[in-house]
Amino acid sequence: MTNLVFIHGAWASGWAWEPLLPYIRSSNTHYHVINLPDSESYEASLQSQAGIEEYKSHVLNALAKIKGPVWLIAHSGGGLIATAVAEEIPSKIAGIIYVAGMMLPSGMSFSELCQTVAQKGINTQGISPYLQNTQYGTKVKEEGIREIFLHDASEEAIQVAKENMVVQPNASRIISVHWTEERAGRIPKYYIVAERDRSLVLAVQQEMIRLVTPTAAATLDCGHFPQIVIPEQLADVIMEFVSNQ
Repeated sequence: MTNLVFIHGAWASGWAWEPLLPYIRSSNTHYHVINLPDSESYEASLQSQAGIEEYKSHVLNALAKIKGPVWLIAHSGGGLIATAVAEEIPSKIAGIIYVAGMMLPSGMSFSELCQTVAQKGINTQGISPYLQNTQYGTKVKEEGIREIFLHDASEEAIQVAKENMVVQPNASRIISVHWTEERAGRIPKYYIVAERDRSLVLAVQQEMIRLVTPTAAATLDCGHFPQIVIPEQLADVIMEFVSNQ
């Protein structure tokens, strides 16, 4: 039995994986969608001050209820959580698939990576200009959903995102994960590039691949949310990576 555990990124929750799930067709595969702490509703997220430790503990508790090894499928900022979990319990993790995800070197933050890429004259601001401050975090303005996250999506998908996106706590954003070659470093890693991503722009994704060197990589012609825009194609790549491993 193959267990796939889906970890969402910032400002999202489990709803973002729903369009993908009907395409996970293997009878020998079970999927588990995680909602990170306080992401279940906008109201719950408003007061959240959760950080990487709370997120990691939440995922570890979920994995403890699953028999056998698991694959972590991590979108965007969920990649940091997947790496942290792999460092904690490497024997449980069969592999990590980063979907336009933050696959960073040990100790490096995403902002540091973006600064490095920006020195080449590339705009790496992504969603940042479209954020609105709340008491403990930020939320994404509608323009950011339309122009950065889902510029290639249907109007229906944009409306779903507007209704479901939550506040992202500041404590969870300015972080880095320290990992070792002996633990998280030995886990097979796969990267799915979103070629037209305006959030984690292509040059940023390519730099992560250069720095961390995954086992394999694939490229999809889409923006930041392939699981919403081209779910069947994404499912095919995920299942190919899993079956090859």
